[in-house]
Amino acid sequence: MPVFWRELARTRVALAVWTLSLILFCVFLMTFFPTIREQAEELDELMAQYPPELVAAFNLDRLRMADPMGFYGAQVYLFITLFGSIYAMLLSVGVLAREESERTSEFLLTRPLGRRRVVTEKALAALVDLTLFNTLFGLANLVLFEIYAKGEYEHRILLLLILGPYLLHLFFWGVGLFLSVFVVKARAFYPLSIGVVLGLYFLSILSTLSDRAENLRYLTPFQYVDAADIVEDVRIAPVSLLVIGVVVVVCVTATYVFYQRKDIAG
Repeated sequence: MPVFWRELARTRVALAVWTLSLILFCVFLMTFFPTIREQAEELDELMAQYPPELVAAFNLDRLRMADPMGFYGAQVYLFITLFGSIYAMLLSVGVLAREESERTSEFLLTRPLGRRRVVTEKALAALVDLTLFNTLFGLANLVLFEIYAKGEYEHRILLLLILGPYLLHLFFWGVGLFLSVFVVKARAFYPLSIGVVLGLYFLSILSTLSDRAENLRYLTPFQYVDAADIVEDVRIAPVSLLVIGVVVVVCVTATYVFYQRKDIAG
């Protein structure tokens, strides 16, 4: 699998940087938890002064910051879903688009590989990177919870809160893979990835601000792995798994179909 190993080698630095950066940021956030727990009453009083809609938008009406799971769901979970999704998009958008941007796609396809195999090996490499990223981040969080929460938490909920972002990242991996068929300029990678993720995130926020906008929650993947739902229900809803799975399968299938038909410029 020459393309697979080549992709892993090319993305190893980005994997290390993104993983280490988010783990360090998670460590930074978790250092505040003991203080937050000690000042729980003052924090509750402070939250009561904010507009209910704003509090609900960030799940602070359902997640208690003085509780380890509530703190993780309201703080760490937000950042890993948001920034991890951007990383997932960047990984997969560059899968096919990078070759065309660097004018190496024609050379790659002249080798005895075939377009289907090129897509498969490149997509698998991105998926391996994404899985390593989530695995290392998850292991780091297990250690941090033993240090800062001192075992006073439900392991099942924490594992679900680690799995939730991975499912969300898989969603954006699939979407990014499909978009990579049509992107031809490297300078579009970042604005496209950030734009798609933030657009769907703000759609999620908007769906919580008004009853009229409530149906928008079905259009954004962030609502399918909502931290408050996971903490309260101690599960990820089967419909969430189904929707994310269907989107990923459709995007991957469409990637093969459209890339087979694409006119590759050398």
